[in-house]
Amino acid sequence: MQRLVKMAVVALGCWSLGAFDPGHWFDKPKSSRIANYRIEAALDWPGKALEGRETISWRNTGTAPTAEFPLHLYLNAFKGPQTIFAKEALGDPEFRGFDARDPRNYGYCRLRSVAMDGRALDGHFGEDETVYWVRLGRPVAPGETIRLEVAWESRFPRALARTGWSGDGTGNFLMGAQWFPKAGVYEGDRWTCSAYHARTEFYADFGTYDVELSLPNALLLAHVGAQTNFRTQDDVTPDPKRKLNVIWKLHAEDVHDFAWAVMPSRSWSFKSFEYRGVQVFCYYQPENKTNLERQMFAARVALRHGAEWFFPYPYPVLTVVDVPKEARGANGMEYPTLVTASSKRFDPLSVRFDPEMTTVHEIGHQWFYGMVASNEVEEAWLDEGFTTWFTQRAMERGYQSIHSSRRFQVGTDAVEHLEYWLEPSMDPVTRPSFLTRSFMSYAVASYAKPAMVLAQLEAMIGRPQMEQVMQTYAREFAFRHPTGRDFRRVAERVTGRDLTSFWRDWLDGTEVLDIAIAKVDVREVLEGGWMDSPKGAVFAAPQPAAPGRRGVITLERRGGIRVPVTLWVRLEDRSERRLTWDGQDRWATFEFESPVTAAVLDPDGNYPMLKDRLHASYSAKPLRRGFHYWAQMVVGAITGLLQGAGIG
Repeated sequence: MQRLVKMAVVALGCWSLGAFDPGHWFDKPKSSRIANYRIEAALDWPGKALEGRETISWRNTGTAPTAEFPLHLYLNAFKGPQTIFAKEALGDPEFRGFDARDPRNYGYCRLRSVAMDGRALDGHFGEDETVYWVRLGRPVAPGETIRLEVAWESRFPRALARTGWSGDGTGNFLMGAQWFPKAGVYEGDRWTCSAYHARTEFYADFGTYDVELSLPNALLLAHVGAQTNFRTQDDVTPDPKRKLNVIWKLHAEDVHDFAWAVMPSRSWSFKSFEYRGVQVFCYYQPENKTNLERQMFAARVALRHGAEWFFPYPYPVLTVVDVPKEARGANGMEYPTLVTASSKRFDPLSVRFDPEMTTVHEIGHQWFYGMVASNEVEEAWLDEGFTTWFTQRAMERGYQSIHSSRRFQVGTDAVEHLEYWLEPSMDPVTRPSFLTRSFMSYAVASYAKPAMVLAQLEAMIGRPQMEQVMQTYAREFAFRHPTGRDFRRVAERVTGRDLTSFWRDWLDGTEVLDIAIAKVDVREVLEGGWMDSPKGAVFAAPQPAAPGRRGVITLERRGGIRVPVTLWVRLEDRSERRLTWDGQDRWATFEFESPVTAAVLDPDGNYPMLKDRLHASYSAKPLRRGFHYWAQMVVGAITGLLQGAGIG
C-alpha cells in the first residue's frame, strides 16, 4: 500500500518537472506580501484533529504603530451553541437537522503559545473566541516587520459551513479550511478582524505560504498551491516522529489563504490537464466519474472568460475538488488556487447547476475575492455579486442556458431573478452581510441584486463600456484591497458620467423598479344625443363614430424607483406605437385610436431590474395549449428519464 501511495503522489508532482519551479512562482511579487506563513502541522486522522506550529512574518503597512495583533481562530465558531456563529446560524437552511448533542459536530482552535523575540505573549478574546488579540509588549512602527511564533491545536467539526469531516465511523473525507490562526488586516490606524459570523466569509492580506503537512501515507491530498517534494520516489518525505506518516511540502505565492482536503487514496482519484499554461487538477468521487468531462469543460469556460474579460489567471495551478455528498457543507467554496464544486451521480436532464454552474462560479472567485481581494465581511457584494455576474455571462457564452430542450429553456440569470422577486427590498446591497435580516435577504443583497445591478449598468452604458469598466477595475486592483468606492470611481472615470443617481437607486437604497400594465380597456366612441337644430333641440340615437373603438392602457408604478420607461403597443388595425412614460406619478393612462392587441413595457431591455415582467406585457389572445402539446411534453419527459436511467 505504501508503495502505491508513493507512486500516486509522485505522479501528482511530476507534471511540473519542466522549467517551472514549484518553490518559486513569480520573478517579481504580484502583491505587497504583508503576511507570510511558514506552517508545520500533523493530522490525527482518526480523531480529525491537528497540531501545528507557524511563523507569521508580518509588516506594518499602516499609518500608525500598533501594540496589538489579532488572530482569527475560525474553528472556535463551532465550539458550542454560545458562539456568535451558532446563534446567527439558527434557522439558516444549511444548519437544519444539526444535532446539538453530538460532540463530533463541534470543533475548536486552541492556542498553546504565542511568542515574539523569544518572549511569551498573552492577550484576550474579542467579541467571542473566534478572535484573539495578542499583546505585543511594544508598539510596532509603520514599516517594521515582526515574526510571531504560534503553536496551536485544532479539532474539526462534522462538515459544516465550509470545513470539517464527513462519512461513517471516523469519517472518510476532511476539508481543512479555516484551520490555522490567521492574522487580521491592518489598514491606516485600525485593525479589521471581525468575529466569524454565520453569513460572512473572509478578509486577509496577501503573502507567501510554505506549508508542511504530516499525513498518514494512505491519504491523498488536494491543496492550495504546488508541491515542492514528491518529485521522484526518493523524494517522498517520511515523518521521523510518526512512523506511518509522510510530509507534504507545499508552496504558494501571492495568496491570502490556504486550504486542503484529504480522503483515503482508494476512495477518490484525480485527473489533470493543462489549459492556457495552467495545470488543472480535478479530484473526483468514483461514482461521479461520468461527469468528469463536464467539470473539466466548465473549468476551461471559467479560465477562458476570466482571462478575456479581466486578466489571465496568473497562478501555475488550479485544483477543483468534488466533495462527497455527505460533505455538502463544504461544497461550493473558493480558496486561492482551490475550489470545491461537487458533481452528481444521476443527472438525466443534464441541468447545468452541478457541476457546471458551481464550477464556473467558484473559479470566477479566483478573480473577485482571490486576486481582487475586497472585504467579504463588510462588502460581500464586491465578491459574490461580481462573481455571480461573471457566472451568468460565462455560462451564457459556454452553454447558452442552464437547461434547454426543444420547447423549454432556463436562462443563466433565472436563479438570481427568482431570488430577487421573492425578497427584493429588505436590505440594501451595501449592508454588511452579518447585519442582513435573514439568509434569503443575505442571498439577495450579496448575490442576486448586485449581479442584476451590474446588468442594469451594462444596459445603461452599453456592453463595450461595461467590459472596459470591469477590466479596468480588475487590473487596477489586482492583488489589492478595493472597496465599493473604488469601483464607483472607476465606473465614473471610464464612462465619463456622473452616476450618483444610479448608485442611489440601485446600490444604496431598497426601492424597486416595479411598473406594470395595470389595465387594458376598449372604449367605444359614440356620437349622438340631444343636438341643436333650426327646429330646436332634437335627439339623435348614439352610434359609433369614426374611427370607432379606441384602446386604453393604464400603467401603474408599484415600486419607489422613478425612471422613464418605454411602452410598445400593437393595435387592432395592425399599426404599432411606441411612447415613453416618465414614471414620476403612480399611474398614467394612454389612449390609442384602435384597440390594443399586444403591449410590452421596456421592449428594448433597458431595465434588467424591472421586477415583474409577467405584468409588464399584455396579449388580447392568451396562448392556449392543446391536448397534443401537453401529451408530447409528458412523453418527452418520461423518455428522457428512461434514457437517463439507461433504459430505452
